[in-house]
Amino acid sequence: MNMDRDIFNLKASTEATSLYILICALKDLGQSPTLPEIRAKWTGNEESLRNAVKELMRRGILDATHSLGEDEPFAVQARAEWI
Repeated sequence: MNMDRDIFNLKASTEATSLYILICALKDLGQSPTLPEIRAKWTGNEESLRNAVKELMRRGILDATHSLGEDEPFAVQARAEWI
């Protein structure tokens, strides 16, 4: 999956932008972007991770129907869905 550079035009928080880049990188490596995989590479705390997830969901970048289950991979929405 190629990262969409429009992420930088949204003026999202640093954490949300970093999470988007991390999810794209995991997908490019053929890894499933689940919370355990993300946590293994996340440099912030759990609260910053949860806030970043919520922001990306609110902005339509991540599928908002994700249950935040540990083994459920995150799905990145098409650019046309972003708010």
